[in-house]
Amino acid sequence: MLATIFAFDGVLADTLRLRAHALVDAAAAEQARLDTEVVLALLPGRTLLEASLALFPELATTDPTLPELIALRAQRGFRALVQHGVPLDQRALRRLQEAATRGDRIVVRADSERRDVESLLALAGLETSVSLLRCSDDAPRAPGASLQRSWEAIHMRLSDMGVGVPERTAFESNGETAETAALFVQVPNVW
Repeated sequence: MLATIFAFDGVLADTLRLRAHALVDAAAAEQARLDTEVVLALLPGRTLLEASLALFPELATTDPTLPELIALRAQRGFRALVQHGVPLDQRALRRLQEAATRGDRIVVRADSERRDVESLLALAGLETSVSLLRCSDDAPRAPGASLQRSWEAIHMRLSDMGVGVPERTAFESNGETAETAALFVQVPNVW
């Protein structure tokens, strides 16, 4: 059996600009200035909290209250932006449908929270096509990057299902996320 893993944010769904917009607006509400392009470059593979902490590194180590507040405000803003759906990448959607037709296990890995991703998948009519959904806020939560934890959880679940690394293909949003995926899949693709 084969497995095809799709990053939700930046591959299946056009959420990166919305997530960046939410972070920039949340920072502005706290009298902090962020450059949208810098935020966009940093977002793939990170939660809004991880991105906020990375964008304010000095505060992250001395007093993370402001970055945490910005991340919470950004999460609320993002949720409001996506409540009625987001554009899906039609090429990625075709790839997903082709993989599902072949009988592949479809896995979706998201940097966004489960609450948002599940509703967006349902709005798109994809919830029945997905065999495994791994979101950034899923347990177990431990120290370290959510991207690494997500890939470790996906690896364990697929291994338990008898789908080994050679039978896995991934579509990730950039080189950094694909590099992490390369530890767990035969073919990591940058979308």
